[in-house]
Amino acid sequence: MRRVFFAFLFTAIALAQQGACPGERVPHDLGEVCLSKVPDRVAALDWRPLEDLLLLGVRPVAGADLADFPKWVKVPLPQGIADLGGRTAPNLERLLALRPDLILGYTGFQGRLYPELSRIAPTALYDYLPSEGQLAAMRRHFLLHAQLVGKAKEGERMLSDLDRFLAQARERLEQRGLGGRPFLLVQAWARDKVYNIFTRSTLASEVLEAVGLRNAWTGKAEAYGLSRVGPEGLVRLVRENPGVQVLLIAQPGNNPLADPAIGPLLRLQGARVHPMDPATWTYGGPFSARVLVEEALRVLLGGKP
Repeated sequence: MRRVFFAFLFTAIALAQQGACPGERVPHDLGEVCLSKVPDRVAALDWRPLEDLLLLGVRPVAGADLADFPKWVKVPLPQGIADLGGRTAPNLERLLALRPDLILGYTGFQGRLYPELSRIAPTALYDYLPSEGQLAAMRRHFLLHAQLVGKAKEGERMLSDLDRFLAQARERLEQRGLGGRPFLLVQAWARDKVYNIFTRSTLASEVLEAVGLRNAWTGKAEAYGLSRVGPEGLVRLVRENPGVQVLLIAQPGNNPLADPAIGPLLRLQGARVHPMDPATWTYGGPFSARVLVEEALRVLLGGKP
């Protein structure tokens, strides 16, 4: 009976949404949404739109994986946002009960749910991890998020602020003789002896190259634009790239220099390993991009960014 009730509601909402668009049409990667007014009740099913909304000063009615969000994304999370559960399997019944007038998310996690989501409310899903051009995609998606919530001018201003910050960071690195210096961005999963290397096609790499650093890794990308190497592979990378700056994202105690199996070998190669904040988020919007650069400046220049 409960399922029949919700199926009826889904159908009723879908019928109400059919017909000509009386307002603004905004494209997304699975279609377009029609908005007759600025939405007041926005649900963010992924961390990227949640981060963007908070940066724009919009408090969503719901999000997903909210317990872990503050552990990675440094933007303050207001109280009272309903938690819909996991990003890959949000609670649709609870979402329906919250009566959102806009749903935002990621095609990779929520794309299969698009028919159900679009029957609840206008839904815009974006591919936040295209195979290339992730920095340009991040900027475009941020402006679309801003447009959808009536904050287009604020979004443009915030991107201009980011551009100024990146230019200043580039100048600081050049002044210290680090312009064009090769780097490897490494995320350690020490318990498995596996190291994720960010390829040039990742957002994090593109952001770091935007401030004048040069990604030394030319290997093939696997999932999410990452390559995976073992301890021997990491040592080989350092040996084959003399002077490379290793920007390390790892949990406390996971510094490869502290690993007796590879630490001595890395030291023999003169490895320059710079541990960054272990919760540095590499898949966010303009806010997280700035935090990533600030963290890189801190470890490369010493002290505060």
